[in-house]
Amino acid sequence: MIFRKIGLAVTFSPNGKALLLEAERLRELFGSKLLLIHIGEKTGRLESALDELILSSGIKKENADIIWKEGDPAKNILQICKNEQVDLLIAGALEKEKTLKYYAGSIARKIMREAGCSVLIKVFPAIPPRPYKHFCVSALFSNNGENTIRKAYEFASLEKAEEFVLFNEFQVPGLAMTVYDSGSLQETEQNLLKWHTEESEKLQLFVKELNLSGIKIKTESLYGKEGYEAGKYAKKTGGDILVLTAPKIKLKFFDRVFQHDLEYLFENIPCDLLIVKPEKAEE
Repeated sequence: MIFRKIGLAVTFSPNGKALLLEAERLRELFGSKLLLIHIGEKTGRLESALDELILSSGIKKENADIIWKEGDPAKNILQICKNEQVDLLIAGALEKEKTLKYYAGSIARKIMREAGCSVLIKVFPAIPPRPYKHFCVSALFSNNGENTIRKAYEFASLEKAEEFVLFNEFQVPGLAMTVYDSGSLQETEQNLLKWHTEESEKLQLFVKELNLSGIKIKTESLYGKEGYEAGKYAKKTGGDILVLTAPKIKLKFFDRVFQHDLEYLFENIPCDLLIVKPEKAEE
C-alpha cells in the first residue's frame, strides 16, 4: 500500500468540499484509512455544519475518524499527524504566496517545510476531483530517491496515468569561470552538451535498474538551478502533479532568505505537489 493513513485538515473555506472529495477519492484509490482534522472551537452548531459538509462529500462516518483541536493550526495539525501515524497529509495552498506571507510562513507552507509525513499540496482542487494523468517525478540517485519513484509509479499506475516523466536536475560548478578562462562560448556549449548527454545516460541506466513495468517512463535531464528548473518544466509540459523527495532536515526561515532548492517551488507552486517523506535513513 502506498499510504496507509491519509490526513486532511478540514475547513469551511471555498475549497473545503473539493479537498474532502479528493481525500475520499484517494482513500478509495489507495485502500487507506482517513483522518479528518478540524482546528477550531467545537460547538454544537459547528459540529453539525462539519458533519453536513463531510456527508455531502460522500464520506461515510465509518470510513473516517474526526479530531477537533483548538490552537495554532499548523502546529496542531502536524502534532496530530505524528500522534495518529498519518503517512500522507493533504492540504490546500495558493499557487503563489504574497511576499510578506511567504516569509512569515502560511499554514500550508509551514506544513510543507515541517511535516513528519508525506504531503500532498492541492493548488487546483476541483469538483468533481480529477485523476492525475501527467506525473513529473524528480529523480534522486539514492535509496530515498528510489523510494519516491516507486511510490509515484504505483500512484500513477492506479490512476491509469497517460504520462510518467522522470527528470534529474544538474548544474556545472564554475561554468561562468570556464567561459571566461577559455574565451570560447562554442567550446563551453560543446562541453555543456557533453555533460547533458552524460546526465541523460546516467538517468536512463537508473530507470533500467528500477525494472518498473507498465506505464512507459520518459526521461529528461534539466540544466539549471534545482527546484527552479523542476517547476518551470512541470508548468511548461502541463504536468498536473510534481513529485519530490522531502529533504532530510526541516526547512527553516533562513532557507527562505538564502533559498534552499525546494523554496523556489514553495514560493511559486506550478501544479499539485507531492512531497514524499523518506521511510529510512540513507545508507
